[in-house]
Parts: sequence; C-alpha cells; structure tokens
Amino acid sequence: MRPTRVEAATASALFALLTVVFTWPVAARIGSVVPSDLGDPVLNSWILAWDATHVGRGWWSANIFAPNPLALGYSEHLAAQALSIAPVYWITRNPLLCYNLVFLATFVLSGLGVFLLSRAFGVSAPVAFVAGMAYAFAPYRISSLPHIQVLSSQWMPFVIFGFRRYFDTRRPLALAAAAAVWTLQNLSCGYYLLFFAPVVALYVVWELSVRGLWSDRRCVVSVLAASSAVGVVTLPFVLPYLQLRELGFLPRSLAETRKFSADVYGYLTIDPNLHLWGSVMRAWPKAEGALFPGFTVTGFAVLGSIAGFRAPVGASTSSRRALAAAVLVAKVLVLSLLLGFTIRLPLIRITSFSRTLAVAMLATALVLSLSSDARAYLRMWVRSPSGAFGLIMAFALVMSFGPEIRSMDRVVLDTNLYAFFYAYVPGFDGLRVPARFGMIVMLALSVLAAFGLQRLLDHVASAPERRAAVWWPVAICGLLIAIESFAAPIPVDGNSTSYTRRGLAALPALQLDAPPVYGFIASLPADSVIVELPLGEPAFDVRYMFYSTRHWRRLVNGYSGGMPPSYEQLDLALQDLGSRPDRAWDVLKSHRPTHAIVHEAYYERGGGAAVGEWLRSNGARQMGSYENDRVFRMPE
Repeated sequence: MRPTRVEAATASALFALLTVVFTWPVAARIGSVVPSDLGDPVLNSWILAWDATHVGRGWWSANIFAPNPLALGYSEHLAAQALSIAPVYWITRNPLLCYNLVFLATFVLSGLGVFLLSRAFGVSAPVAFVAGMAYAFAPYRISSLPHIQVLSSQWMPFVIFGFRRYFDTRRPLALAAAAAVWTLQNLSCGYYLLFFAPVVALYVVWELSVRGLWSDRRCVVSVLAASSAVGVVTLPFVLPYLQLRELGFLPRSLAETRKFSADVYGYLTIDPNLHLWGSVMRAWPKAEGALFPGFTVTGFAVLGSIAGFRAPVGASTSSRRALAAAVLVAKVLVLSLLLGFTIRLPLIRITSFSRTLAVAMLATALVLSLSSDARAYLRMWVRSPSGAFGLIMAFALVMSFGPEIRSMDRVVLDTNLYAFFYAYVPGFDGLRVPARFGMIVMLALSVLAAFGLQRLLDHVASAPERRAAVWWPVAICGLLIAIESFAAPIPVDGNSTSYTRRGLAALPALQLDAPPVYGFIASLPADSVIVELPLGEPAFDVRYMFYSTRHWRRLVNGYSGGMPPSYEQLDLALQDLGSRPDRAWDVLKSHRPTHAIVHEAYYERGGGAAVGEWLRSNGARQMGSYENDRVFRMPE
C-alpha cells in the first residue's frame, strides 16, 4: 500500500501533538532548558553550535582540549542534526533552542517513519499509526534522553521504506531517497552507522531473494551503486576517527564493552521515570540497561512474528501440531536457560545454555532434513515480511548482548556474535555500548506489532458487518502503548552537585546569556587560548564549552566522549596543586594558554583566591575582574 500525502500529513501532525505531550515541559520552555541533565545535552548543544558556525576547513579541530587536534572527533559530530537547524542557529544564536528542535523532531520523524514503513507492507493507516507510536515513544527512548545521537534513530525506518518502494516500483527516485536517508542516519550517529549497516544488508538480501531478482543485473547493480554512494559520502566523516587512532586513542577494551552490553534481564528492566512500570520492572538496573519494550508491543509482536507461518499445501494437521509443539519446547528451553533457570526433568538436568543451543540447532537441522513440511513452513516464514523483521529483531537482540551473553551478570554464553564483529569488522572495537542495538530491536518489534495487530483486525473484520469494530482494538492498543510509555513531565536541567574533585561549590543554573567575563574574552585576539579554573570536573568543563559559543576562543578545557592523555595529566596535576605547585605550573604551561579565568565562586573556602595567588606567583598578570571571575594574562 502506498500511503497518501494526506495520511502522511495527518500522521505527522498527530505525532507532533503527542511529542509535545510525551516530552512536556520541553516545548513550553524550548529555548531555555534541556531534557534530562546539564551533561551530555549541553555538550551536544555546543556541538550543534560549532557545526553551524564552522563548516569548512578547521571544522574537525573544535575549540576544546587545546592544543590537541581533531577535538570534534572525540565525540559524535552530529553533522546531520546541525544541517537541519543551521538556519535557526544563524538567526537566533540560541544553542538550547536548536538542541530542543532536534530533540523533538526525533520523536515526530520516528513515528512517521514507522507509519510509512508499515503502510508499505499493507498495514492499514490506524494500525500503522499505532506502530509509529510504539517506536517514537518506546520506553528505551526515555532512558536515552541525555543522548541525542541515540535518539536520532528516526532515519532507519525511512531507509527500509525507501528500499521497499524501490523494489515495488523500480523507480530510481525511491532508491536515491533510500540512499539519502541512509546517509543522514550515518551522519546522525556513529553507533547506527555500524549497527544499522548489517540490518540494511539483511533486508536488501531478503528482498532480492524473495522477489527472485538476483539475476536482474540492472536491479542488483543499482542497489550496489546506491550503497556505494552512501559509503563514499560517509567516508570523509569516518577518516578523522581513524586519524585519532594514529594519535594514540585506543580501542574500547572488551571489559568496557561488556560493562555496557545488555543483560538478558535488561529486557525486563525499565527507566524509573516511566509512570506505569518504572517502579516495578527493575529486574537488573545498570547503565544503558533499561531495555524493556512494553507488554503491549511485545504481545502483538509475538502475534506478528507468527503471522508469516501458513500451512503448506498438503500439510497434515498432525504434522502441523508436532512442529508447533517442537518449536514451542525449543523456545521455552532456550528462554529458560537465558534467564538463568535450571531445567530438571526425569533422568535429565539441563543447565548449559551453550550445549542446549548446540543440541537445538542440530535437532532443527535433523528435522528440516527429514520433514518436507518443516522445510515448507520455514521457507514460507522466511519469505514473509514477518520473517524478515523477525530475523532483524533476532540479530539485533543477540548483538545487544555484546561479546558474551550474561543473565544477572552471570555468563550463560562466553562467546557471542558481537565478539566476531568486535574482532573483524573495523569500527566495532571503538564502540562501547552494544546495548544500543536495543533501538533496532524496538524498530523490528514495532513493525512486527503492526503485523500482529493487523492480523487481529483482519480476523475481527472478516465479515462486512464487523468492520465497524475495527477501531476498538486499534484504540485500545494505542492507549495501552501510550500508558506504558508515558513519563511526562520528563526531567529537565538536572544539575548534580556530586563532584569527584574536592573543594568545589555547587554550580548555579545554566544561563542562556553568558556571564560578563565572556564578553571580555570575545574581545581578545582570535588566536588566544583560554584555560578556565577549576578544571577537570565535567559539569564545569561542559559549561565553559557552552559559554564559549559567545566567543569561540580555543579552550584548554574540554568534555567529550573521550579525551587526550595530556588533558588527564593536566587534571591530575591541578588536583595536586596544593602539594606540588611547581609541577602543576609546568604541566599547565605545556598546553600554551595565553589567558586564564579563575571562577572564584566555583571554589569553596577561598580556594579560588589561592589559585589566583598561585598564578600571580608564576608571573601571570590580572587583566580584569567581572563579578567573581578574574582574568589573567599568562606569561610568555
């Protein structure tokens, strides 16, 4: 089914309205707050502002961590997001407004993308809208509120939709659109650049196989050309990260990757901010581990996943029942062992997941080799859309567990599929959060739920007199999804004062108008290098970065997804300022700052005045005083 423009416009308007409600109060204070906390959202606001004002040569050498190069590459570059809000930033110079516009748009576009994708597979408009809700307001998105790059998964359904339209119509414009949105997805999030590529490959192979197009040279060449074009456009945004490797940035260790992998019980854990299940579904709380998709979506996805099973012609009832029973037993065994249960049967005790999985695979191969009915069932399922998205969901689920599979932190499989990608696919060893495959799991579940709900409706409305009842199951399903996903009012401007460095005072609220000292910094020569003290505490450093949007002078300070070793050395040296002042001065001078700002109000018990005296004792000259901020000219 091809969605009409009226349908798409109506769905967009409804998703926009729901976004305002589900993310309240962001829309009401769109230019002055950030969702969640004053950490990564402030960092990403700075990135968007940098991107919007520094396109061209020097873009990668952002104004932090001086004198180290390629500082933008220490985190996500957010090029696609910046492209969308650049005109707004040029007019308003408000990083918070631009950040929130991107934030809200991820919800609207995510819903619209799944709506269009579901319609392309023959799902009715009301059902497709409910599927869009499931993806746009998935519980996992609430646990990802501080990470705009993780929320920026909106282009994934558009990519599959574009390829679907191409295979349906063979129009080059559809293929070009698929390539364009795939590029946007790559430039929105480095995680999805790598995580989503195998999914696209899996889907395209499925389309080519189901439609018997492998012998269609024109079609295959066109798809390869479009994919190559995506790679060519993406490559320049990847090379600087490779350069950073040469400059000493190491791959993520397996230990760190395991730490941020999904636990099996993570799919029974939800963010505490969700009102319905937030205090109940807390099976295994951990960082990046709240992956519970919701009971409603899961239930309809299970129904949708079996929608592709149809009885082959000539299959007997007894054969069908035997196969169904065998599949059910295998699923119960695997799921039970994944959850850490020991299975005790007469004369047998099953404890090993790996051995059980191996036996199940051998048994499956044996059944398929002996039963033509089993082969026919499997063939029909794999060739169905339910089979395609079931395979995508299974792949993403397995990958989300990381290099090994753990259940309540107990290893149940010591080598997982992700370990192969980590070892042999370039780039995977630079990512530390396999659990972010959870968003792709949610995409597949949302589409499968659409198939399941549509199957239910087709059964209810099989007779003409029942078609008036179609709206009730859809409305109930949509309401249940909304209730399970509702977290408003979401937290904004979270300002933790639990600092790891000693002697620091609580920071005040973030001001959109920069303090007066930054007006003076803006008047300094363009090649000035500023160090702001205190240094090293992330909450302080990210605030200096935000205020640097008013002057764009280079900073010694910085906060990002990674940091150069020299900055860690400076941080440690300054923490020892009281006991080893000479060493602290030598390390600071090695970063070649031309000016220093001492924020005296950010220190406790007069610590700021002592830092100022230390600077003076080493030849720094005070140039001005702005409220509680002192500016010093560093000696040559």
